[in-house]
Amino acid sequence: MRRLLVPIAFAAGLSLLAPQSAQAATTTSASSAATSSATETVTQLRSRVTVSYPKAIRRGWPVRYTYKVTNPNEIDDERLVLATDLPRGIVSKVRFVTKPRGASCGTQKRNAAGNFSIYCVVRSLNHSKITMSFNVWIRTSYRGKFRAGHYWAPVSIGGGSVRDYLDEVTRENLIGHSWTKIA
Repeated sequence: MRRLLVPIAFAAGLSLLAPQSAQAATTTSASSAATSSATETVTQLRSRVTVSYPKAIRRGWPVRYTYKVTNPNEIDDERLVLATDLPRGIVSKVRFVTKPRGASCGTQKRNAAGNFSIYCVVRSLNHSKITMSFNVWIRTSYRGKFRAGHYWAPVSIGGGSVRDYLDEVTRENLIGHSWTKIA
C-alpha cells in the first residue's frame, strides 16, 4: 500500500510546485481536446443511408430490401428520393413492408433505363431515422444472380410531382449494387 501512495503523493507535490502558466497550458489543451471531440461528434451526425439485402434466396421466396436513413433532419433539401432498379423481366410482384411516414411509394414497370423501379419520395425529413422496406418476388423461371441498383437523392424542386422528383435521380446518386443469388 505504501508503494502506491508514494508516487501519487510525489506527483501531487510536483503539481503544486509547478508554475501557473504550466497549469494553464494543461487546462487549455484539455479544453481543446473537448472541442475536437465535439466536432467529431457533429461530423458523425451527418445523414447516412444503408441498404440491407440477402446474398441468396430460394426460388419462390421474396428478396427483402431495407433502406435505413440516419439523421435525415440534417438534409437541407425539402424531399428525399429512395429508389431501387431491378432488371426488366424478372420481377413478378412487389409489396411494401415498411413505408416512411408521409411518403409517396410505388413502382414503375419501365423507367428511363428500361428497368423495373421501386421508389419512395419522402416528404417530411423531420425525423431522426427513416426506414423503408419492401419484398420483391422474382419469377420462378429465373435462375442465377441478379443485380439491383440502389439510389438516394435529396431533391428540391418546389412543388413538383412524383415523376419530377424521380427524374432528378441520376447515376451520381448511386449508393451501390447488390447481387442476390437465386438457388
